[in-house]
Amino acid sequence: MDPARGEAVKRAVKANFDDSAADYDEFEKATGLFSFLTRELVFRSGIQMGMTVVDAGCGTGISTALVREVVGNGSYITGIDLSTAMLEQARRRVPGARFIEGDAEKLELLFPPESKDAVLYNACVFLLPDAPASFRGARSILRQNGTVAMNFITGTYSDGHELFNELFPAWTGGGTFPAPRFPCDTSRLQEYLEGAGFRDINRGFTEKDVGLDGIRRFYSVPAQSASLYPKLPADGRRAAVGRMFDLAAGKGVHSASMRWSWLVARK
Repeated sequence: MDPARGEAVKRAVKANFDDSAADYDEFEKATGLFSFLTRELVFRSGIQMGMTVVDAGCGTGISTALVREVVGNGSYITGIDLSTAMLEQARRRVPGARFIEGDAEKLELLFPPESKDAVLYNACVFLLPDAPASFRGARSILRQNGTVAMNFITGTYSDGHELFNELFPAWTGGGTFPAPRFPCDTSRLQEYLEGAGFRDINRGFTEKDVGLDGIRRFYSVPAQSASLYPKLPADGRRAAVGRMFDLAAGKGVHSASMRWSWLVARK
């Protein structure tokens, strides 16, 4: 992505997440999705007591709090986010942890070289316009054999059928409702990791049933509705998302799950 375009995307991401802090926490209370994803990622990355960790895109600190339970001390973990409002929630949630309002694509400017044991991108890497730059920065701040780990949404399913790319087009004849689009091409993440010099790359996926109401809640959050209707204002996006999921409910959909892929690599 062109650098000027990337900076514009980051400004939009920041604005959307500044409007999303309360909605994110309400969504988490209803579904537990981000806690589920964090525990999975911490397990896959091998984070242990006493390790120093960067929580990139930490949001309201849900992931930061869970990592603190594992590493044993808030001072061992630093959360980074572009959003002032999300970080205000995070500081209240995880007192003692360090938080930086900063750019996860410039990690090498925020931390000394070879000073961290792990960098986590929990539910955020797909929002990075320049993921290769972020991975190069992550490698520079990791100690030898340090870990980078991430996850990203790869689909929303009901009874084995993908909601946005299969069911909505079938119900409407195609073209009526959009599928989510994100700044990062997640199909190339392994290539980006290899290009940054990481090794021992492992990948897989995990899935959590959050129900149709949970999916509606997720895409009603201002920061996520922008992935569907980026040109509409927040209220217009929420209304459009409501129409999508009213249709799904009218078609008898109740159970729905979110599938997330994960990648873990070492320096």
